[in-house]
Amino acid sequence: MNEQRDGLIELVLPADTRLVRIARLVASGVATTAGFDVDEVEDLRIAVDELCTAMVEGGNGSALQLGFDLGDGEVTVVGTTQAAADGAAFEPDRLALSRQILAVVADDHELNAENGQIRVRVRKKRATGADD
Repeated sequence: MNEQRDGLIELVLPADTRLVRIARLVASGVATTAGFDVDEVEDLRIAVDELCTAMVEGGNGSALQLGFDLGDGEVTVVGTTQAAADGAAFEPDRLALSRQILAVVADDHELNAENGQIRVRVRKKRATGADD
C-alpha cells in the first residue's frame, strides 16, 4: 500500500471486529462514488466485512491497513496485517467459507498468508451499461 494513486483512500483500524463497521461505511461511500447500484454497494460491504474479519481472526492483533482504490467503474480493496506468530493464519474451514462468500460478492479476490504477513484483495466492478 505504499504506492500512491489517484482515488486511493487509506484506512488503519485496530484489530477489533467491533470496528469493522467503519471499514464497511468507507466501502459504502467509495462504492457510491464509483456509481455502484444498491446491490453492488452491499456486495462490496459484505466483501470488506469478510476481508477484515479474516485479517482479525488470522492476525496477531496488529492494526489492519486497508486501501480503497477508486478506479474507472470499479473499486479495489487491499488489506494487510501481521499474521499470527504460530504461522497458522487461516483455519482451513474458515478460509474456505471466506473464499465462497467472496466468490459470490466480488469479481476477483485473494486471501494469502505468507512471510508473517496477511494480504487480502478484492475487486468489484460496476455492472456494464451503468450510467454515470
